Amino acid sequence: MSTEIIKCPYCGSGNFKKWASERGFDVVRCECRFLYVNPRPLADLITDAVKTGVHSEEAGNLNAVTRRIPQKVRRYERLLSEEFRDLREAGRPIYWLDVGAGFGEVVEAVSQILPKGSTVKGLEPMKPKADDAKRRGLNVEEDYLRPTHEKVDLVSSFDVFSHIPDYHDFLRNVRAVLKPGGEVFIQTGNLADVEDRSQFPDELGLPDHLTFAGESHLKGFLDTAGFDVVSIRKEPLDTALHSVKSLVKKAIGRETVVALPYTSPYRQIFIRGRLRA
Repeated sequence: MSTEIIKCPYCGSGNFKKWASERGFDVVRCECRFLYVNPRPLADLITDAVKTGVHSEEAGNLNAVTRRIPQKVRRYERLLSEEFRDLREAGRPIYWLDVGAGFGEVVEAVSQILPKGSTVKGLEPMKPKADDAKRRGLNVEEDYLRPTHEKVDLVSSFDVFSHIPDYHDFLRNVRAVLKPGGEVFIQTGNLADVEDRSQFPDELGLPDHLTFAGESHLKGFLDTAGFDVVSIRKEPLDTALHSVKSLVKKAIGRETVVALPYTSPYRQIFIRGRLRA
């Protein structure tokens, strides 16, 4: 058997109901409203897919390597420049670690906005992405976040949450590498706040994506790990451009939902947390 039935990765409950299906996998909703793949691929299959970007036939036969998107760099530069204006204006060099750095878009953007003397590094376990970033001269290492990593001022993770089987454990590792008063910055979606699958205008990305939170879950994860929320920013996904892209995906047979722009309750969430004293 290549899958296993699990309890809720947020609250540990075994009570759930089926919420949606894609590519032969089910997403279930826990009684705490957290969404997660269940049954999900075995741990060794998840690890292999994370390292190679390719899911075996047993786990959906999906290639998740994708490609570098240069527009992301400019978008992240604008967003992070606003969100971390206080760090820029303070002028103190900081050590920023981006976990799940992908092709290095966040590393590239952050390098443009931090004070002189700052260190920016990325960790990316998927070899094709890490190799691509390194070829372009970016400080990206092929590795996971480990509690033995040298201490840093800030850990960011963009589009990483849904790939992590145990986010409580991930935040323990984040806490372990932060200096006193250090911060975490997370970007993900609020899919668990969406009532029905038809209200989410995109693919679920199963089984590459394993878990889906709501805003309250993200706050709960951070609170349990000892972080106070500093700020929350929300942006819609279903822009006019996104709707056009969804139409193209649908036309080529991808499992996505096409909806009118700006009608979905789904939001991309950017949440900044700070270690409690």
